[in-house]
Amino acid sequence: TQTRLREILPPNASVRNPIDVAGGTDSNPAIFADCAKILLEDKAIGGLLIVGLFGGYAIRFADVLRFMEEDAAHRMGKLIKKPIVLHSLYNFARPHSLELMRYYNIPVYDSLEIACKSIEVLSRHGHFLETYPSSTNFVLNSNQKAKKEAQKIIAHAYAENRTLLLEHEAKKLLALHKAPVTVDELARNGAEAKEIAKRMKQLVAMKVISPDIIHKSDAGGVLLNLNENTVEDAFKTILDNAQQYNKNADIQGCLICPMISKGIEMIIGTKNDPQFGPIIMFGLGGIFVEVMKDVVFRVIPLNQQTASTMITEIKAYPVINGGRGSLVVDKEKLTSILMTVSDIIEAYPEIAEMDLNPIIAHEQGISIVDARIILNKKN
Repeated sequence: TQTRLREILPPNASVRNPIDVAGGTDSNPAIFADCAKILLEDKAIGGLLIVGLFGGYAIRFADVLRFMEEDAAHRMGKLIKKPIVLHSLYNFARPHSLELMRYYNIPVYDSLEIACKSIEVLSRHGHFLETYPSSTNFVLNSNQKAKKEAQKIIAHAYAENRTLLLEHEAKKLLALHKAPVTVDELARNGAEAKEIAKRMKQLVAMKVISPDIIHKSDAGGVLLNLNENTVEDAFKTILDNAQQYNKNADIQGCLICPMISKGIEMIIGTKNDPQFGPIIMFGLGGIFVEVMKDVVFRVIPLNQQTASTMITEIKAYPVINGGRGSLVVDKEKLTSILMTVSDIIEAYPEIAEMDLNPIIAHEQGISIVDARIILNKKN
């Protein structure tokens, strides 16, 4: 590679990394494309960061160089089987050569710091993808494949012209992938609620079920610590609250859920980012997610090591690791849930967002108390 570079660059150029073209491009910007081709054909080179004046030679020297720059941009655009990132001092002028680079999905930055950070992140992600198929740390579960019953749940929601899975539907989908959701039952009326609570033989929570009410608490649609003697009145209270909140809401009943013993509330969420695609979030849950904003993000898919690292990166990690006498939560189970959620998002491209909040973490075991899944709009 160095020998080939020597053939096209001035004698005083440096062909070691970082390569210095020594002014060779001042009269011939096409050298950028010549160098890029040589470098990216080298199997040892994974990507290219171009720094300096590209895009500005016609402005800085002579207008005739404009066409040479544009031709170089076209040529580099055809080389992006490996990543190219460009920093240009002339980005502010919006020359056509830089617009061509963007056309070929080559990012162009004013900031050298951001350009360097971008190539560094691409490098890390590339190393991750190299380990993805074969790493012994990666857990490739059979539940990564879509389940027929889960596909039926999604199809049923679409058939009813809704993109929100009702909570019991969302939990059923999760359960099909062996996620530790609470075992809930849907009551259509107060009598059914009483019968279910009696059968559960413990205190229960009650939540309104309606495709028109996403945030149940805001609608007064959640009551806690109920027993078989109080659930009928609670059912009526929740329905009254929900109807006041949205008089046109389609209320299908109330979900009866066993109360879970206190632990540390965590959150796992996903969304489709316009730039990165599916991403996953992990952090403190409940009210703390809004107040503390102690969360970390990763691009899906996860591997075992990445999922484990997410748990240790939140600021509250000492709290969930027994610091100052606090609870030592089951980090192995938390890692497993992160992996399961990553698998589910890969398996069902129909899912736009998932929100598991709160997840109650104990020393042994984890319980997903609340689950919300929103689908993409059907084409």
